[in-house]
Amino acid sequence: MKKSYTILIPVICLVVFLPNIVLGQNKELKNNEIPQDVVTVLNEYMKILTTSTSVDDAASKLVKIAGGHLLTSDLTGISSDVKMFSLKKDFENSKFYAYPPVITRCMLVPGDYDGFQSTLFEGDRYKIWIKKKDGVNGMPAPIPIIKPKSGTPKVVSNIGSL
Repeated sequence: MKKSYTILIPVICLVVFLPNIVLGQNKELKNNEIPQDVVTVLNEYMKILTTSTSVDDAASKLVKIAGGHLLTSDLTGISSDVKMFSLKKDFENSKFYAYPPVITRCMLVPGDYDGFQSTLFEGDRYKIWIKKKDGVNGMPAPIPIIKPKSGTPKVVSNIGSL
């Protein structure tokens, strides 16, 4: 009987306190608290999506503001899987979203990362939700941007939500 309590108490503590520890790091930001360089990257991403003539055209323009797993291992292009699926989805659906983008919500996740080996970089992740055009049904969509401790913010994982 005593053994079950010694296992049960740590498990209960883990279930009760772990979500607060993990989720407690995230912070909801007001629009005026989002760094301007992060907003600039968001605007540039939406500009690329709305002004490009094709997915290939968008991919060639996206390289300069992309980071993490969106890039090929040599950092010179957009990954073929990303281009065929995530970028294609955002490219086709960007017409349903307000341009310039209207931010409805922003969640800050400090000390995050994206990528692997040569594409790996760390920084604060800003998960920014943008509004659809007036008259278009549906929920806002998130676009994640990581701002490294030094350097320019980059559009990163989980594109394809538009």
